[in-house]
Amino acid sequence: MKPFSLIGSSALLVAFVAMAGQANANQKKAIEGRSSIQPNIVVLLADDLGWGDVGFHGGSAETPNIDRLAAEGVTLNRFYAYPACSPARAAMLTGRFPHRYGISGPVRGRDEGLPTTERLLPKDFQQAGYQTSLIGKWHLGNASQAGTHPTQRGFDHFYGFTDAFVDYFQHTAARGQVDWQRNGKTVHEPGYSTDLLTAEAVQQINARDKRKPFLMFVSFNAPHSPFQAPESLIAKYSHRLNQREATYAAMVDSMDQGIGRILSALDKQQLRNNTIVVFTSDNGAARNGTNAPFRGQKRQVLEGGIHVPFVVRAPGKLNAGSKSNQLAAIHDLLPTLAEAAGVRIVDQKPLDGISLWGNLKAETDQSRTLVIAEEDFAIIRDDWKLIQSASGETELYNLRNDATESNNQSSQQPAIAAKLKSQLSQFQNQVARDLPANTGFVQTAAVANAQATALTSTSAGDQQEGESLATATLRGDVTYGVLGDRRVESNGFGIRLLSAKDTDGNGQFAGEATLPQAVANPEQRWYRYTISGMAQDDFQVDADELYLKVEFFQKSGTDSLDLIKTRIYPQVLRERTDLKDEATNRSLGNGTWRTYSMDFRTPFAQVDQLKLSVGFANGKGSGSRSEFWVRSMSIAPIPVPANYQPPSSPSGFPQPNPKSLVSLGGRWYYNPQGGDRTPPKMFDHTNAEQLLYKSGRFEAPFAGNMSSWLRAGYLDLAGKPVEEDQERPQSLIVTFTDKHLVMRSRNLPNHPTATFPDRWRLLDGNPSYIQEQANTWYIPLEPRPATGAIAMNANNSNEALPMGAIGVATNGVIFFNPFDHINETDAVWRLDRCCGHPSPRNQYHYHKYPVCVKTPWSDEGEDHSSLIGFAFDGFPVYGPYEAKGLLAKDDTQNRLNDFNLHTDDQRGPHYHVTPGQFPHIIGGYWGEVEPLNGRRRSRP
Repeated sequence: MKPFSLIGSSALLVAFVAMAGQANANQKKAIEGRSSIQPNIVVLLADDLGWGDVGFHGGSAETPNIDRLAAEGVTLNRFYAYPACSPARAAMLTGRFPHRYGISGPVRGRDEGLPTTERLLPKDFQQAGYQTSLIGKWHLGNASQAGTHPTQRGFDHFYGFTDAFVDYFQHTAARGQVDWQRNGKTVHEPGYSTDLLTAEAVQQINARDKRKPFLMFVSFNAPHSPFQAPESLIAKYSHRLNQREATYAAMVDSMDQGIGRILSALDKQQLRNNTIVVFTSDNGAARNGTNAPFRGQKRQVLEGGIHVPFVVRAPGKLNAGSKSNQLAAIHDLLPTLAEAAGVRIVDQKPLDGISLWGNLKAETDQSRTLVIAEEDFAIIRDDWKLIQSASGETELYNLRNDATESNNQSSQQPAIAAKLKSQLSQFQNQVARDLPANTGFVQTAAVANAQATALTSTSAGDQQEGESLATATLRGDVTYGVLGDRRVESNGFGIRLLSAKDTDGNGQFAGEATLPQAVANPEQRWYRYTISGMAQDDFQVDADELYLKVEFFQKSGTDSLDLIKTRIYPQVLRERTDLKDEATNRSLGNGTWRTYSMDFRTPFAQVDQLKLSVGFANGKGSGSRSEFWVRSMSIAPIPVPANYQPPSSPSGFPQPNPKSLVSLGGRWYYNPQGGDRTPPKMFDHTNAEQLLYKSGRFEAPFAGNMSSWLRAGYLDLAGKPVEEDQERPQSLIVTFTDKHLVMRSRNLPNHPTATFPDRWRLLDGNPSYIQEQANTWYIPLEPRPATGAIAMNANNSNEALPMGAIGVATNGVIFFNPFDHINETDAVWRLDRCCGHPSPRNQYHYHKYPVCVKTPWSDEGEDHSSLIGFAFDGFPVYGPYEAKGLLAKDDTQNRLNDFNLHTDDQRGPHYHVTPGQFPHIIGGYWGEVEPLNGRRRSRP
């Protein structure tokens, strides 16, 4: 290993840029001297396998086949991946630092995934005549949109799953849906997933086109959670390991056996001498595995999280049994293999990876600099490694002398630390400039801060970690101060949520910390709120009441408009299940800092201040470790998601000649458009634009709202799971009687619903999926004001509104009052991006307007809001605006009454959905409720 040298900042920047040139030069040189017989390539990728989990590093599991590869190939002692699955896989396939295109953490179900603007290097192999296949885990997006499936990104064949993990036997993902496919079609195949992936790889080898070379990625899901293995293999280790350890060892053993079968298939096909085989892991192990002797684990840039085993076998090309100290990373893999195969990489975007094939052949090392990151960043140059946390704190280690990173030398070596920090800053700025404008992915704090020009950041920045939280407003059982024991821990200052200490003496365990945040640019509407938090072992709450909350204000923060809230306790529980080591880790709970975030859109252009909160209620912890720590709270603007469609103004609807219209009763008209004046028996998607409503203008509220899709994962009318999207063109049908507009509805939203908050578990009996319905609703054509109308009070304790449906939107989906489950529970915490969620009967329904960002109710406030539906008393419901830029709640000339209702000459009595805590839609029934809908007014 070469000693560290202090190169100039400009020189480092040139070095980063020159990586692409070096890689391309290597490719051209390789083309000139390429062999007429191109080698086959097999990449064997483990999932969450630690440095110490393999046999040749002293692991508990028997791994004779992986050990055989090490004996027959070259082992790289300094090979780095990324701290999490998605960034590592993205870097491997693109050869580029994944933050450049927005992937800095695990891709979630609602994320777009690996951008199609990124060319995947397997495409170059494919175009060079290689047969290409990906077998196993994708985890770079759900691959359901056009152009995003692996078979459209450079792979001829894909078999496996797209999510982060699946049940090893049932092949179901987090929501319980089967996530197992072959080339885009779901397949139901019994068996242990490791065995199925192995069998597919062997079959592909045997059935290949022998006239062409092949590139095969076998991306095992072992030993990632859930921790499951065949009982016979678990029994093999049970005599010397506990149940948890035996299961984990069995998972690794099973993967090794699969690798053995793949190697045997190569031997039987006489391909061994012309096949390059690579084995590595996408990141370090979580708690069930071991990264010994390194410190740290998955999701950290300490060595344990990113320093992984790596073996490459190339008979006749690389010296068997040799070891290399070349500094390398997973984004170097395909450039290196491309040179080995004589495949030219298309010059599209500069690569961060370089070819190290020449170094491996010559058994030489070249000096270079690596940057590896998730939320925290690590820069490695020769012997030295600097870690910069998301809050700005730095650590410096000499890896030659201190591989376990136990001696922080940032104070002893300030010049080296300063130089590396400067070089890292240059790299981060370059990455921030590269990030595409339409990216909606999780960003690192460093990249987000570089972009956050429209906001005054509250993240720690260059302050001491946690100091920026000293100004937070604390309520209830929350304190600010040192996190843990400074004599044995290095957690700095921050906020402590106390689930077992009633510090305010009110008899409840609850509290909240809040930071105000000004919005400097009213044009910026999309944001990401992020905290860095750690749940201690004994921190517990009921009803998942650990949450993030954003409150919206106008008029310089003096007028509260609304709030959005999401619960993060399910994530805490998942991480405890995945990461907790009950045998050795009882002192620090999860023992690692986690990022918790929520993306949102400000519901009104008038919003000029936000309040960011983290809080809890229903605490039920016990003991000294019943705290949730927060060391940073930050807000950063994000680009508008690619699938967001701003609503169009209804004033653009062409106005017909009133004399040409046919009255249907009430304010409804049929527009014959010059044809037969006899009204049709029903209105559906084929003639919805001919059904007009007379508001302040004529509009066609049902146009574009009457068709929908029964999505894969929903339940059909019979309650059977749907495996493929099915169109429901007649999701809504409208007919008329002499007294009613009759809506027959499938109750399926005709817009994206994002991810339900209950994706991971059930709460209050509400599932995370939708079932097709067969509802019929009757809307009076001539609504009548009620005598003795009752307005809803703060908790609806007077039952002015029922707990069930209170009206129906123009797309046929019902809406409820603001409360969910019990009157005291505001539904805001559990809504998806469309202000809805399924009821206990799987019936999708809306609750409120202001937090909605994708529904037909969305409104930019260009004029009086459009008609969005009807209450069951027959009076129409409009959006929140009374006129351009004027919220109905702020109209002093025509004030809303207690029912959120007002009257004007053009529209008569009508409701407005209004911002504010209560009420969210309407405050009660102003009119007589139609009994055909089964709704009865309750009396106090």
